[in-house]
Amino acid sequence: MPRTVIGPTGSLPDGSVNPISPAVRAGDFVFCSGLLPKGDDGQMVDGDIVAQTTAVMERLSNVLISAGCDFSDIVKCMVWLTDADDFKAFNIVYASYFNEDPPTRSAVRSDLLLPSARLELEAICYKPLHT
Repeated sequence: MPRTVIGPTGSLPDGSVNPISPAVRAGDFVFCSGLLPKGDDGQMVDGDIVAQTTAVMERLSNVLISAGCDFSDIVKCMVWLTDADDFKAFNIVYASYFNEDPPTRSAVRSDLLLPSARLELEAICYKPLHT
């Protein structure tokens, strides 16, 4: 099965290469790396869970477009929240990106590597190469 990297690798705050592909296509599946709430400038978005969830979902939208996918192609999301009390507000923003038939999802509370991040989200898409 062919494996195709989608998008360039990023860089870490110290300028070194971040050894993570934004997404990888493997056959009919596209695996999107975990996304933190960063703006176009690569800096963490300040704000509450609504602002940070919106930033993550917009970043995900950009990765999906690069992969030739959209939100309707997502079959599974995984989300990590630093505060369980954020779940309700997160869920409202998250749900607004899916018109109907949302994907399966796991959500857990976890400390994240960057202390100002309130969430991280990754996704798996199913998008056949040939229909």
